[in-house]
Amino acid sequence: MVTPMPVPLHSTDENPEYALTRILADAIDKRRLPAGASAIQGYSQHLNNAQQQQFVIRTEAGDYFVKRQPASSSSTEQFEAESHGLITIAASHSIRTAVPYATGSLDGYHYILLSHLALAVHGDWRQAGQQIARMHGWHAEQGYGFDTTTYCGATALDNRWNLSWADFYTCQRIEPLLKALTDKGEHITGTNRLLMKCAVLLEQHQPDASLLHGDLWSGNIGFIPDPEGSLPVIYDPACYFGDAETDLAMTELFGRFPESFYQGYREFRSIDEGYEERRNLYQLFHLLNHALLFSGHYAIQCRDLMRKL
Repeated sequence: MVTPMPVPLHSTDENPEYALTRILADAIDKRRLPAGASAIQGYSQHLNNAQQQQFVIRTEAGDYFVKRQPASSSSTEQFEAESHGLITIAASHSIRTAVPYATGSLDGYHYILLSHLALAVHGDWRQAGQQIARMHGWHAEQGYGFDTTTYCGATALDNRWNLSWADFYTCQRIEPLLKALTDKGEHITGTNRLLMKCAVLLEQHQPDASLLHGDLWSGNIGFIPDPEGSLPVIYDPACYFGDAETDLAMTELFGRFPESFYQGYREFRSIDEGYEERRNLYQLFHLLNHALLFSGHYAIQCRDLMRKL
């Protein structure tokens, strides 16, 4: 028997169990799940707001994680991009990640159905660093970019292939966010000087085009319990191929990862000279994106960091 949810899924009288059953049935019809997944044994809701709902579903065939958003072209593309990113990470055979079973549209919503990751509180951070380093060892011959648009939060990333890292990062990462913030009404001065600084700082820096998670903060990495120790796992990617240092810079932005992570990373991959100088520039992308998505003090942090640069 399924326990009723204390909070309704939507402002209508929609039954959450019915909505989840529909999602599972759609995935089964697409031959992405076994028939036993249709028998729901229970579920729990982990997020419920106007932008997204999240559920863990327990079934006879196993446990699944569902995210769904009101249907729009962007929600469709976001979930397809997330699925493609997870598949690409899995194909690198470097670090574990969530399995994307299916995406689809039902009843005015778009959904993504994933394997449920039962995360441990603690894990082997040294191994996590080693495995992220191995992921960064997967390179793209086309240059910097990705073969689909991906999303960092709700922000679409310009992933057109580019052979110049300085041009890619300046024109396809920093400049679009500055323009979006200006269009939103944020008053940010010195944007032209910043873009020139960005181009100059990266002019002689042409790193390997590494497979990136793209949003590697503590909320997107965890550990799966295992008899031999908790195993690292990453999820919620914003994948593209670029400078591995951008992932490292993100790990230091909102609370630095444990030192054992960086020790493990350096065992498999060196960190280029000059990273400390580039780190501020790479962290600026995420602060600009947070300012765009959430406003508030992030805009102040952006201005402070821009002055520092």
